[in-house]
Amino acid sequence: MSEEVTNRWSDDYSGRWAGRAYLIVPVADIDSADAPTDSKTIAQIKTWMDSYGYEYTSDMSKSDLLQAIPVSNALIDNAIQSGKDTLRKNNGDDGDSSKALLKFACDNDADNDPSVFSSTIN
Repeated sequence: MSEEVTNRWSDDYSGRWAGRAYLIVPVADIDSADAPTDSKTIAQIKTWMDSYGYEYTSDMSKSDLLQAIPVSNALIDNAIQSGKDTLRKNNGDDGDSSKALLKFACDNDADNDPSVFSSTIN
């Protein structure tokens, strides 16, 4: 019987590694998590916000929407890494895009992970 393959795991280690989970994410997905800028349309900004679980109201202007985004990169800013340059990366087994390992604080219950990771967890 084969084990279920997942891209998210955590350990019940004590001490330094307690309360940490790991997530394997394609680098392209991490790059697309960069917060939108003024060059994007209101619709594009709202689509980005929807994909990472950020709330907004229908009457918000573009400026209001951009100010409501609390991050520069939705995945990195909710992980332990300090920036994209600190990611541990490798090429996928199938030779396609490279993948990266995100580390984030958790209580070892996937239901309590930061909501921005919900679309990336199998």
